[in-house]
Amino acid sequence: MTTLSVFLDVPKSIKDKDKQQEEDFLKDRDRRKVFFRQRVFLSEDGQPWVPLPVKKVYLQIVNDPTRNYEYLPASGAPEFIRGVTELALGKTNAILQNRASGVQTPGTSGAFRIGAEFLQRWYNVNRKTSVCIALLAHDRYRWIFEAAGIRDIRTYRFLDTKNMDLALPEMLEDLENSPDNSVVVLPTSCNPTGVQLSSSDWEQIADVMKRKSMFPFFHLKDQGLASGDTDTDAWPVRYFLSEGFELFCTQTFSASFGLYGERVGNLLFVMKSNEVLLSVRSQLENLALGLWSTPPCIGSRVVATVLNNPSLYAEWQESLKIAVRRLMIIREKIREKLRLLETLKCWDHLTRQAGLSASIGLTLSEVEILAKRKHIYLCDQGQMNISGLNASNLDYVTQAIHDVTVNDC
Repeated sequence: MTTLSVFLDVPKSIKDKDKQQEEDFLKDRDRRKVFFRQRVFLSEDGQPWVPLPVKKVYLQIVNDPTRNYEYLPASGAPEFIRGVTELALGKTNAILQNRASGVQTPGTSGAFRIGAEFLQRWYNVNRKTSVCIALLAHDRYRWIFEAAGIRDIRTYRFLDTKNMDLALPEMLEDLENSPDNSVVVLPTSCNPTGVQLSSSDWEQIADVMKRKSMFPFFHLKDQGLASGDTDTDAWPVRYFLSEGFELFCTQTFSASFGLYGERVGNLLFVMKSNEVLLSVRSQLENLALGLWSTPPCIGSRVVATVLNNPSLYAEWQESLKIAVRRLMIIREKIREKLRLLETLKCWDHLTRQAGLSASIGLTLSEVEILAKRKHIYLCDQGQMNISGLNASNLDYVTQAIHDVTVNDC
């Protein structure tokens, strides 16, 4: 038998930038180092934030003598799907007419993957499917759609890097230039930039997509952590429904419920009729069986319990408001400290933005200097998870930002 591996010619994969920077941070021995690329919501002590009602439900589950240890159905826990569907859509006709449902998935990645697989097989049949993603969206979107066999992936401009706001004219232009019937991935609430779209922005986007018969694929991430109100954060999805769109929407509950390691996601879908819905759901269930068989149960049980218990639900909603107030205070503090340092730049965009993410407005070279000389790690585009700022590092971080923008240290 040969001593050579049959996989001898397999090359090493190119290391993801996020992974490389995380490794650089872990190797960094400087005591001042700060990592702003976390995917979790950090509390003031630097630990992952978990709402109190979620902790209560965990204890209930552990001590519940009637707990069922069986596998979940391929589509997930029915009470979870009902709860998160209503959370996203409210009391809309789509629910009353049984035109909305979901498939529970292992996090957002699972929701995007199963949605991409379905679209590749059943959307725009006999034509090449085009997918449009925001230019600053994570490459993972591209990887997932490519893994599902979709090759025509285009980008649209989203962030105006000069004003650190929405590049609406450029976005609309790019959508206009995209093929009719394209799938458009639309980030809402806690999107990667922190930039929030107004109702007028969404109306103009919907007008273009309706005219070009485009299919909306929303990413409703951590609903409630942008505005503090779950209904406000879900407004874009509900507006598109009111305009007659069929749609997909990925939901994730990692930060809003503190379920970071539980991988609780959902692919919500709304169709024109119940008959179509049943066919779509059956195909998505088959895809789920082939990809992961059944989803994990603990996280979805926590979410379902909170959403279906009026007392726990009210307590969770209040915890979201408190969390968002803290994020707003952080934004005010960093803007004020940068102003007092007389940094030669306007930082008002920090308080216009919302959610966990903030686009600071630094160049790639400034971001690299922050990492190499100041031991502060941000995304290449100068985006950061602002929950990583707290009383112990705020002064150091703002001084470092001042140094790289003014003194070019």
